[in-house]
Amino acid sequence: MALAPGSRLGVYEISGPLGAGGMGEVYRARDTRLGREVAIKVLRQHLMAAPEVSARFEREARVISSLNHPNICTLHDVGHEGGMDYLVLELVEGESLADRIGRGPLPLADLLRIGTQIADALDKAHRAGIVHRDLKPGNVMLAKSGAKLLDFGLARGGALGETPEQAAQSPTMSRPLTAHGTILGTFQYMAPEQLEGRDADPRTDIWAFGCVLYEMATGRRAFQGKSQASLISAIMSHDPEPIPQISPLTPPALERLVKACLAKDPDDRIQTAHDVKLQLQWIAEGGSQLGVAAPVAARRRVRERGAWVVAAVATTVAIALAATVLWPKAPRRAVTFELTPPAQVVQIDLPRISPDGSCLAFNATDSTGVTSIWIRRMSTLQAQRLPGTENATRPFWSPDSRYLAYFSGGKLYKIDTVGGPPLALCDALTGADGSWGRRGVILFDGSTTDSIRMVSAAGGVPSGAVRIDRAHGETFASWPQFLPDGRHFLYIAYGQTQETRTLKVASIGSKETKSLGPAASRAEYASGHLLYVRAGTLIAQPFDAGAIRFKGDPFPVAQGVEFDALGSARFSASLNGTLVYRSGSAGESSRLAWVNRRGEILATLGTPADYDSPALSPDQTQVVVARRESQTTNRSLWIWDLDRDLGTEFVAPGQPNADGTWSPDGKRLAYATTRGDRVDLVVRSIDGGTDSVLYSSNEWKVANSWTSDGRWITFMIRANATGGTFDIYAIPLGGGAGGKPIPLVATPAMDVHSAVSPDGTLMAYVEAGTDRGEVYVQAFPTPGARWRISTEGGRQPSWRGDGREIFYLSRDQRLMSVTVTPGSPPRFSRPQELFKAPVILRALTRDVYAPARDGQRFLMLVPARRATVGATTVVLDWLAQEGSK
Repeated sequence: MALAPGSRLGVYEISGPLGAGGMGEVYRARDTRLGREVAIKVLRQHLMAAPEVSARFEREARVISSLNHPNICTLHDVGHEGGMDYLVLELVEGESLADRIGRGPLPLADLLRIGTQIADALDKAHRAGIVHRDLKPGNVMLAKSGAKLLDFGLARGGALGETPEQAAQSPTMSRPLTAHGTILGTFQYMAPEQLEGRDADPRTDIWAFGCVLYEMATGRRAFQGKSQASLISAIMSHDPEPIPQISPLTPPALERLVKACLAKDPDDRIQTAHDVKLQLQWIAEGGSQLGVAAPVAARRRVRERGAWVVAAVATTVAIALAATVLWPKAPRRAVTFELTPPAQVVQIDLPRISPDGSCLAFNATDSTGVTSIWIRRMSTLQAQRLPGTENATRPFWSPDSRYLAYFSGGKLYKIDTVGGPPLALCDALTGADGSWGRRGVILFDGSTTDSIRMVSAAGGVPSGAVRIDRAHGETFASWPQFLPDGRHFLYIAYGQTQETRTLKVASIGSKETKSLGPAASRAEYASGHLLYVRAGTLIAQPFDAGAIRFKGDPFPVAQGVEFDALGSARFSASLNGTLVYRSGSAGESSRLAWVNRRGEILATLGTPADYDSPALSPDQTQVVVARRESQTTNRSLWIWDLDRDLGTEFVAPGQPNADGTWSPDGKRLAYATTRGDRVDLVVRSIDGGTDSVLYSSNEWKVANSWTSDGRWITFMIRANATGGTFDIYAIPLGGGAGGKPIPLVATPAMDVHSAVSPDGTLMAYVEAGTDRGEVYVQAFPTPGARWRISTEGGRQPSWRGDGREIFYLSRDQRLMSVTVTPGSPPRFSRPQELFKAPVILRALTRDVYAPARDGQRFLMLVPARRATVGATTVVLDWLAQEGSK
């Protein structure tokens, strides 16, 4: 029965109808108590007695009330009057997105603005564990304040399933439709997995959002059919007509984004609404953040094979014109295209183009968690794994483009890409990057001295290449890169903060250095320019390599390049003007997974992100995990409810050094956080409140282990007095505050990963020398005898809940088990391999797994099934762009 104008529901006076669908009615009303205009939503009278419909209505109230976002319709009130349930919602004045699309495609600026707002609203819902499941233009209102996402009547957590037939009967359709029309209209935006009856998750909304973006860009629906069957067939088997064929001025980046949202396999899609939002913002920014012309990366990109055809034709024409002199010389034009990664690859790291531009090398992690070097000859269409490079990291080329050097297992290797086994050159415990000069010298990041090291390309004992100016606040040096003479090289000198980081030039055989100014990121010399990344934009600045000075103004080359606040930037340039870079956010994409003692993945949790350092609560119901924010070193701490598969942010993004450790009662967490020039070891209740500072100094710290009796917390500390290596300390607890820390292990090596046994009498830890780390056990809390339990390298020891077994990771990612027999002294068995762990290895100080109390399962950081970082882009003749010199 329709509500007449003037009638009342509680304090709300009905003004008139706003709309009606097959199951719901919406009215305009006035809140007589507050004097504001609202929207009242009620169920149709004949459906009020249906329990499933009533349940959906209640669910919508709960969902909307849990979300607070400027682009999500606000729920003001719920009520029951005269046997009628109703919702009181924000009155959104404007038109629906469906009505706006009915007038034709949206201008690009409007599309990007509205799309970004919708993506932000979806991201808010997904982070709260809510999947909309009915996203379509009719459920988006365009108000003066921006887009508003409506109608959460079908929303629920991704773990709750519903068939397509159930989903089709939306109780909140915006206009009357027949039963057939309702199904057809809903199916227009249904993902393939929904049509197959599988449970919806956030990626289902990503698909629907891709359909909405397509419709906004073209004025047409992405999938169409004359019947329900033909529509389903189109969704399951066909791709939409390319957007540029309908709207020729559409940016290629938008076409690529929509295609990534509409991948048939959910694992192949963009995985989060947050990533979609970032891509839309990047497209909207157009030109660089320096306010100059749009870089070459924003130009139209063609598919890879077509790009090579265009390049070949352009080259032939240019030669013919030059030879005949019949026409003026054609202008130089850059050719830009993307490389498709091998099907089995799930992660790609820093790509490196060979000096002659003929071959690309990159680190890639496959679906089993194995990282290798892959090479792609630019004259071929396929990349190939380089045999013998398993567990290798950070490859870099020899000057003749034949050899690759890389790091693995605490050593520096080189390998002939034409064929042959790897050759070990020297020890390189924590090498992060390197450069091979034309004088036969290799530079690489140092280890315990935090200095850049150098060694002959034939092998030998490495020596220091630069002096760390500690008197002026320098803490370490990194990212060496040779200049053309093979003697001078670039590097970054790090201070206490990002603002004090400096780009310098040094020379082989001399300790003198020259400063070039603040360092935005690592830098490379190519084609008379220094290349570096600033705020995601790749910058080129003319540089005189002989005089060691800049000689012109910087200009943008590409935008959206991967980088992070440590100075890493994913780009590489050759001598012949070829540029390659990765777009997106830096860092590997991982997810939490339960793995049994046979190495089989039992279940995955949450959505892919850049996680590390998981730690299970004492009752095994929660895990605290660190998550690095996009393109920064800032890390947040999240507590994940394992039963509900729902994460809650515990420490907001800032400067937490993370690695939270639980109190014995599971009610508090200890972690380290940076505040100004101090690093505090703190404790906070998981229910909130303020931090209790246990220990503060200017030294970097990582919390490791909280003893079962609650009396001690062990932690790692970077001891400045020993040249930047880590030592292990323990701080006694009492009276709600910490006492004075005492040293437990302080050697010239890297002493990390302390883990106290459940009975509090032993401590396992790792001592990492110049070659590799080994796992030791010693008495606790008073140091005494110690025993080495690993035989061929190890990291991250952890205890079974009863203290009768120790686990650790070998240098080649095998999870090892050592049986412990208590006694005086305790006895330890020989290590036994359990399985090859499908984990993503992090820095030496970071954890990648946590054992369950019974030791039968392990919560591990495994590679996501598809990388969430952006594309690998190649630019031929990158200097041939407007504004370059």
